Amino acid sequence: MTNVLDKKAMKAKLSRQTKRKIAAKKAFIVVGSLLRAFILIGLCFVILLPLFEKLSQAFRHPTDITNPQVVFIPAQFSVLNFQIAGKMLNYGQSLLHTFILSTVTMLIQIIATAVAGYSFARLKFKGSNILFLLVLITLIVPNEALDRSRSWLLREHSFFGISLIGNIASMFILAAFGQGIRSAIFIFLFRQFFKGVPKELEESAQVDGAGIIRTFWSVMLPNARGAIVTVGLFAFVWQWNDSYFGQLLGYTSSRYSLLAVELGNGTEVLPAIISTWMSSKNPVLRSIASTDIGFDPLFISLIANTAALMIMAPLLIGYFFVQRLFVESIERTGITG
Repeated sequence: MTNVLDKKAMKAKLSRQTKRKIAAKKAFIVVGSLLRAFILIGLCFVILLPLFEKLSQAFRHPTDITNPQVVFIPAQFSVLNFQIAGKMLNYGQSLLHTFILSTVTMLIQIIATAVAGYSFARLKFKGSNILFLLVLITLIVPNEALDRSRSWLLREHSFFGISLIGNIASMFILAAFGQGIRSAIFIFLFRQFFKGVPKELEESAQVDGAGIIRTFWSVMLPNARGAIVTVGLFAFVWQWNDSYFGQLLGYTSSRYSLLAVELGNGTEVLPAIISTWMSSKNPVLRSIASTDIGFDPLFISLIANTAALMIMAPLLIGYFFVQRLFVESIERTGITG
């Protein structure tokens, strides 16, 4: 009888312990979920707050810039800032030029860096590791350190009679020779990807009589879709936002305007635009030009924020269509070796 009671007490004790462990595990899961939610909400707030501020300022009437009661919600909704920023950026022409330059440069970057990455991964030769190390060193050298030498090289020399200053082909030539924007990163990505591809694929192609070029084009490159998408998206975005090479190569509004370059020159262009509003038929523009608002640093900052939003808008819209492809390409592009 005593043994039976002891067994029942033991079972009851074990049951209570099991219930406590289950309850503790559930509490741990709930606390972990709340903590993750708190961190994600905080990150979303940090990321989205600047974008929300830009939207709020973009739709704010210029006369509200000195109103202390206006914080996030504009007192007067207006698209006047977009009109002014569009004039400052020469938006239609600059958007077309930037899109053409970014697209063509992206394609050239993909081809040039893929060839270089494949060469470093598979075509071993004496000094290849040292050469690859020199390529990686270019990542840590700031553009300012090379500014004077680049400027002298581009202004004093030509490429088969083609002037490199103020010519759209200059950026294409730089990208083709691996001197595009952050080309070293793309070479590194392709090299790491091709090193992870099984050598049996190349050997089977060589058995079928394919040479190095045919093997690269027909076997290796089709298997590098993830790396191609990753490099393509980064190359397009970085070229879109670039102002350094645009100013260095002389892409100006009179020859070949770009959005980022026009934004950088906006503080110089905007006063000239405002001074022409005195003869404008638009009464709102004339009223701004006739007061101190048009030359207020807060107003210039307001227009600069609106212009930056107009530059970002095509990229944000395009991201909604390619985000799934971009995430998949990041997952497939393994960094190995």
